[in-house]
Amino acid sequence: MTSKKSDGREFYKYAGVGFEFAGVLGVCLYLGYLADERWDSEPWGLLIGAGIGLAGGIYLLIKEGNRMMRELDSPPHQDGQPPERRD
Repeated sequence: MTSKKSDGREFYKYAGVGFEFAGVLGVCLYLGYLADERWDSEPWGLLIGAGIGLAGGIYLLIKEGNRMMRELDSPPHQDGQPPERRD
């Protein structure tokens, strides 16, 4: 942890990453379920949707984790504001 004062924003950053992961996984699982229903391919659509959702969620998790680490490693600005996002 850092010695910076935290007003709860850190919690929301991490919670947002978790919700993003769950959202990607949920949408891909739902699309896989719909594919199974349409083409009667049970359980392959759901499994493929789960695989794509996990891969996409992990990608976003790593991307956001790297951004947070860059933010922690960068020196603070003179005005006390965090550095701008470079996505």
